[in-house]
Amino acid sequence: MAAGHVQEFACFTDYEKELFCHWKVPVQMNCSKKFLLYYRRETFPVPNHVCVPENGKDSLRCTCTICPDYFVSGLTYRLALQFNGTDMWNYSVTPALVVKPRAPKNLAIEKAENGNFNLSWEESYAPPSMLSGQPVIYEVKYWRKQHPTEVSVKAINYQAKSFEITASSLRRGYDYIATVRCNYTDYPAYWSEWSEKVEFHYDYQVTAEDILQMAVPVSCVLIMAVSVICYFCFTK
Repeated sequence: MAAGHVQEFACFTDYEKELFCHWKVPVQMNCSKKFLLYYRRETFPVPNHVCVPENGKDSLRCTCTICPDYFVSGLTYRLALQFNGTDMWNYSVTPALVVKPRAPKNLAIEKAENGNFNLSWEESYAPPSMLSGQPVIYEVKYWRKQHPTEVSVKAINYQAKSFEITASSLRRGYDYIATVRCNYTDYPAYWSEWSEKVEFHYDYQVTAEDILQMAVPVSCVLIMAVSVICYFCFTK
């Protein structure tokens, strides 16, 4: 019965407040009536705490949110899953090995004097969090709103909290959307979710380069026209 009702059991943590476990179940199963998830710290046989799972948003997963008193590197939890009052299996999880950090916050964008766009954000952790100040890398993703499949993804060196989107990588007259995610290099199990999005517009501002590009062919046409006129005048 266990194999028929539970698949893809996994846990991850924000490494500050929550340890989140989930598993796949058949559609229309009531998680809170069928399952119980018992947990305890591995070094302490008692007490045994219990988490009553809820149905996930897609109704195809049961989810349990455990709120430990603290997180440290060596902390391991023993989990025991029950189905209809019967123990199904035991599972151990070390939060430090399944860190999925919270996404960066307060994403903002502004246009610079050089025509580029400066994207900035803030880290979601502050002291005394275990992740605050830890080495972190970011990925920036941006795309034209009208063409969401044409995506640019850029890697950012650790601890940087801004990125310059160059005007040369954009097309004038389009709306763009940007977002960012993070991964802590000492806890690399999962990338965070993508942050909230920001939207910006790259307008048709004419640059000196545009003027030069237009001037060259126009000048060529004028020179040719003058040459033809002069030729006919000379032949007459």
